[in-house]
Amino acid sequence: MNLFKRAVLYTARKWQKSLLIFLIIFSVSTLIISGLAISDAQEEQSAQLRGATGVSFSVSRNTATGGWNSGAGGSYSTQEFLTSDMMEKIAAVEGIKVYNASIRTILSLSDTKGQWLEQMDPTGHAIVDCQFYSYSCINSEYHSLFLSGAMVMCDGKPIDTSIDDGIVISKEIADKHGLKVGDTIQAVNNPLSDDKTMELEIVGLFEVVVDKTDERNNFNEASYYDYTNNAFVSEAAMKELLENYVDVGYASADFFVTDPEQLEVIIQQVQGINSIDWNNFVITANDEVYERVANSISDMGSLISTLIAIISVVSVVIIVLILSMWMRSRTHEIGVLLAVGITKFSILMQYMLETLLIAVIAFPLSYLFAQNIAGGFGEIFGKTAANIFVTSQHFMWVALLGTVLLVLSIMISCIPVMRYRPKEILSKME
Repeated sequence: MNLFKRAVLYTARKWQKSLLIFLIIFSVSTLIISGLAISDAQEEQSAQLRGATGVSFSVSRNTATGGWNSGAGGSYSTQEFLTSDMMEKIAAVEGIKVYNASIRTILSLSDTKGQWLEQMDPTGHAIVDCQFYSYSCINSEYHSLFLSGAMVMCDGKPIDTSIDDGIVISKEIADKHGLKVGDTIQAVNNPLSDDKTMELEIVGLFEVVVDKTDERNNFNEASYYDYTNNAFVSEAAMKELLENYVDVGYASADFFVTDPEQLEVIIQQVQGINSIDWNNFVITANDEVYERVANSISDMGSLISTLIAIISVVSVVIIVLILSMWMRSRTHEIGVLLAVGITKFSILMQYMLETLLIAVIAFPLSYLFAQNIAGGFGEIFGKTAANIFVTSQHFMWVALLGTVLLVLSIMISCIPVMRYRPKEILSKME
């Protein structure tokens, strides 16, 4: 009787033992395949995080090294402002994908007929109720209020340098005054002076997601204005609106990096720009959120990897123990086979084939089953089931690694019996 036939007949005859081995291989393979799928989802989330828009560094005026002067509006720092040329040189450093800078002021807004636009909760004083806390933007999409999720664009487009005379206001203000994207309104910095009045086109509308009770607004002068009473204006238009003022310029700019892991390297390269006097500016890394989330993802990934390793080791130990007990129960069979001239290698190959015949069925079934339950396991680790996919690559890794571990388990379990001579084995059975 050849080796393969003996293996098939024994597996069928001892179906209870075969079923036990099948359940162990099936369960362990399912868990490991699911774990690999969750781990890959973790890696994908990490990659998405590395490309997140919120990781940046700020370049700000160092007022500590600058002088001070007094004017009609009070004292102000004489430290130099960031210029467009400086910001463009910084943005040209490899790894920086975009930047934004803002000039803040309070603009009074009116319609084209000169009627002031009221805030959402007017006080009754027309000259106050028409004031809106306004930011000029190089790219309003990267303004902190949008990146933090406090506001979201709901119509039109954000402000960027391609727009000369544009403004983005809240949908609530637009609805209150019957305005829409494409309409024109007027803006002036101080209506009681000779400041320039400009017509601005409404290029976009935003909706407020969080309110001013958000702790992020503490100690921010803009916190006196509801989010609905904020506005975002083109860079070119803001410079014209503030042309009468000396202490106006970019006090800081935010530069967003492609890969947060390269943030420190990029900052070092920026500090190497010799045309900028870094004694007048301070660079601050803005990666706190990324670091917290990245550490959480890393810890979760380590946990998943550890669980996969533990499951693999425990399963090997269990299989070795079970096979070792079976080998002792087959001692007489081994002695007879050796006595009739069948080599130890052939017997070992038969036992391997018996287990692998079971594994050939268990591995594919575990792959199919894991496709249905991996999402459920993923939710335990805080993952969305829709983002977890079991692939053929996961199956191949488990099948190959599982086969190697099964072969090692069989070899280890056979050592106690196979080291004896045929007569020694048979004498132990007497």
